[in-house]
Amino acid sequence: MRLQRSTAVLIGATFAFPLLTGLASPASADLVYGGCYGGELTTTNVPGSGSVGMNTNVTGGLTDCGSAQMPGVSGGMLNISYPFNIVTGSNSGTGAGGNPASGSIAWSDGSVSVVSGNWVTSPVGQNAISTLGVQSGPGAGQQIVLGTRQIANAGSVGGGSGGAGSVVVIDALFH
Repeated sequence: MRLQRSTAVLIGATFAFPLLTGLASPASADLVYGGCYGGELTTTNVPGSGSVGMNTNVTGGLTDCGSAQMPGVSGGMLNISYPFNIVTGSNSGTGAGGNPASGSIAWSDGSVSVVSGNWVTSPVGQNAISTLGVQSGPGAGQQIVLGTRQIANAGSVGGGSGGAGSVVVIDALFH
């Protein structure tokens, strides 16, 4: 009798689990193939660099990563840069879809993905979503959609909307 009850509970839980996890899935139609669920990035303005006289570098760690397509990867180091916008006088990418960015992600297993796309900055305390396409390396042909929140700003070029400061990674989802 005890074995029957345990088996019934196990079978019930097995069938209910997919239903419960389905409720927590992303609302977008794009499939998510894993991701990273933490990390912290630093933005640094680099005067005298880039074609318009200044670039902004974004560097730091992606943590708590997992994907069936990248087994053995538990984290990565993001290193991208984007130009200072000479037209608007800032490096804020909150307007027309962000700043054109390029760089790489060095994964914890030693592999490297080359990425490019749009990096969106936000004022301190607000969230931003940036989309980087993977040009080569693990995930080539896919996208990494990064949800970030600026947590501090050093008050340099770009003021509260993209200058040097700290950015927390909410998630980086592989699509």
